[in-house]
Amino acid sequence: MRPSKLFGRTLREAPAEAQTTGHRLMLRAAIARPLAAGLYTWLPLGFRVQTKVEQIIREEQDRIGAQEMEMPVLTPAETWKQTGRWDMLEPITFRTTDHNGREFMVSYTHEEFAHLHAMQEIQSYKQLPQIVYHFQSKGRDEARPRAGLLRLREFVMKDAYSFDVDQAGLEKSYAAEYGAYERTFKRMDLDAISVESDTGAMGGDVAHEFQVLTEVGEDRIAICSNCDYRANMEKATRSMQDQRARSDGVPPPSQIATPGTESIDALEAALKQPKNAFLKTLLFRDQSGKVVAVVLPGDRDVNEAKLRKALSTGEVKFASDADFAAAGAVRGYIGPVGLKTRVLVDEGVGGGGYIAGANKKDAHLRDVVLGRDFQGERVDASDVREGDVCPKCKVGKLTIKRGVEVGNIFAYGTYYSEKMRATFVAEDGTQKPFLSGSYGIGVGRAVQTIIETHNDDKGIVWPPQVAPYHVHLIALPVNDDEVRAKAEALVAELEKRDVEVLYDDRDETAGVKFADADLIGIPLRVTVSKRNLKENAVELKRRSASDTEMVPLASAPVRIADIVGSWPR
Repeated sequence: MRPSKLFGRTLREAPAEAQTTGHRLMLRAAIARPLAAGLYTWLPLGFRVQTKVEQIIREEQDRIGAQEMEMPVLTPAETWKQTGRWDMLEPITFRTTDHNGREFMVSYTHEEFAHLHAMQEIQSYKQLPQIVYHFQSKGRDEARPRAGLLRLREFVMKDAYSFDVDQAGLEKSYAAEYGAYERTFKRMDLDAISVESDTGAMGGDVAHEFQVLTEVGEDRIAICSNCDYRANMEKATRSMQDQRARSDGVPPPSQIATPGTESIDALEAALKQPKNAFLKTLLFRDQSGKVVAVVLPGDRDVNEAKLRKALSTGEVKFASDADFAAAGAVRGYIGPVGLKTRVLVDEGVGGGGYIAGANKKDAHLRDVVLGRDFQGERVDASDVREGDVCPKCKVGKLTIKRGVEVGNIFAYGTYYSEKMRATFVAEDGTQKPFLSGSYGIGVGRAVQTIIETHNDDKGIVWPPQVAPYHVHLIALPVNDDEVRAKAEALVAELEKRDVEVLYDDRDETAGVKFADADLIGIPLRVTVSKRNLKENAVELKRRSASDTEMVPLASAPVRIADIVGSWPR
């Protein structure tokens, strides 16, 4: 390929809306271009990278015996309604209706349809286990798409689906995919760690994310300083060693005047008590309209993902004034004693006694005790924070790091098969539900995460195995007949050896060409110049190195092919 003919141009400066280093470089190097918020077009250079990333994923899926297929982007509503996800996913999905009034969703993911096909194609336990996968576009109506390819409204995902006869089989498939993911990200040169994660809208109880730790990530990961505990903040827990003293000897609640103190911060200042001496009570409405109160220690915030999980809902919102009135609560002074609604109590709340809202304006209650003065369902509904004690080893302290989720795996068992009555004939002749899992990798997000973690002050530094080309060959000056002839002959020799070459044949200065080569980041730069040809040599420079190598022109094709052949695949 010749840049003079390349569909895509490099930019000296990134557009003002670029949010991260990788986002800026992706735009400047003509990897992709925005079409609208959260919608990106791969330009030819980026498409080549995407194709190589997909091939690495494909090879590792094939290695564990998964079979590639393809399911449609547009999916019928009735199948989503069978599992309840038509309503659950409403806030974040694109929907349409055909000319006959039939409803469709631009697929958020494909669990339902993989199960639908499994019902049709798998009849007997003798056909199991099975893993199938495809590369397909997904649509998600993100309210705040961000940072280029890191959070999109349309993107290609590799999603795989496993089907097994029992829990032991599911665990084996899950382990196989876990290993495939480790190899996949290693081959991309992404330092991805696995962390426990919330299953969210996918269902089930067991899930892991593969996170690349970087400050541009929007996920927060809790990591133990002493053991191997790692969890996304949506899933992370803490040891409850710091619970308050039990209720023995605590007097009955008594009302205290607290005019104008509607927040924990105001109470802390007015009553000279630490935040964990208070109870924080929040009122929410779930997706079905039911109202629930959540009681937390005063120094903790609610974790919305955990709350959604506890309520089995896809969305929670703060309650309205009418909800407060119906629950017998007063804004700013809400407390758990005497509430007329369902109450969830965070596991961090100890026995007592706490200071809590009195459900009267300008008043709080002192010496409130859980189990004596109010009741509630125990849940884990609060965030962890830096310095919390690890829930696994009970010794290490948790640190919080930022990360980009490049892959996720879910073991949800019979979550979908029971809802869809997706069964097979078991060895004993009975109909049994499939035990299943799903496994996803966002291709575009992986590409930009590679850029985010492989760059310097000059541009991208592509790992060779995913670079758009192996060699960036520069001719100086290109309008010199001898230089052009030698450069084109070298390109032809390299291509015979399956070396991919981007040949810069533009009539530009050396400075422009070298700057573009550094920006685009192809692993090996080869310069054919009038000066070097006087020595009958060409110059080689690896993108990640500062020094150069002079190679005789006659042996250059072999030397270059040997370098390329030594790279990881």
